[in-house]
Amino acid sequence: MKKFPIIATFLLLISIHFALRAQNSGEEIFKTVCSACHTINKGRLVGPDLGGTPQKLEREWLIRFIRSSQEMVKAGDSAANAIFNQYNKIPMPDNRYSDEQIISIIEYIDVTGRAKPVATEATPIPTDSVGIQFSAETVETGRALFNGYVRFSNGGPPCTACHNINDQSFIGGGRLALDLTGSYVKLGSAGIKAIMTNPPFPAMKIALLNHNLKEDEINAVISLLKSVAESQNNNLNTDAGGLIFFVFGFISAVFMLVHIYIFYDNRNIT
Repeated sequence: MKKFPIIATFLLLISIHFALRAQNSGEEIFKTVCSACHTINKGRLVGPDLGGTPQKLEREWLIRFIRSSQEMVKAGDSAANAIFNQYNKIPMPDNRYSDEQIISIIEYIDVTGRAKPVATEATPIPTDSVGIQFSAETVETGRALFNGYVRFSNGGPPCTACHNINDQSFIGGGRLALDLTGSYVKLGSAGIKAIMTNPPFPAMKIALLNHNLKEDEINAVISLLKSVAESQNNNLNTDAGGLIFFVFGFISAVFMLVHIYIFYDNRNIT
């Protein structure tokens, strides 16, 4: 009977050991906390891709930055401020981990970043004759720029300040200039790109004076306008199908009424 508390204590210590080990695992911390904003060799998210970071920056600097990047920004650290400004001044939350835990994160990033990626056949992204890529990502980027959720790099005003598109938005856009819902059908990628690159309209020229749009931003907006045009076309097809159904039903109802009038209205009831 006395052995039971000893065994229970032993099992408890074992479980605590594995719990602490999991908590101190750089992989576990990265996947639980860091992966919401960062990747390793998979591209930029909210924050930078961390692949190769341990080889580029000193470990002591990384430990301080991971623990509290904002302290370093406020202290005037040039590298910390450069990262902060480059990534839209979105502050990284403080991480009050021990040095050992932060080092384990850095080592996980280092090992994972050095690993050779498994070769996979990439799915080609659709492009048009102008070379503009169309994907769900470019459409969402274009929507953010169009509505002003994300600012244009050179400080240009959002498109919605003057234009509107029918994309089921509750807010709606401006009415100072043309509705751009069907602009892709009328102008195509080349026409829209030419206008956004060198505006022929006085109001647009003034709005973009010294605020030239970057090519990737133009491409994203064009991707959005293509998506909106296709959505409108699908809605028109759906509406046309509904109209045909209504007309067919109406004709059938009229035919039935005429049939009843001719064959039943004048019959003798005995």
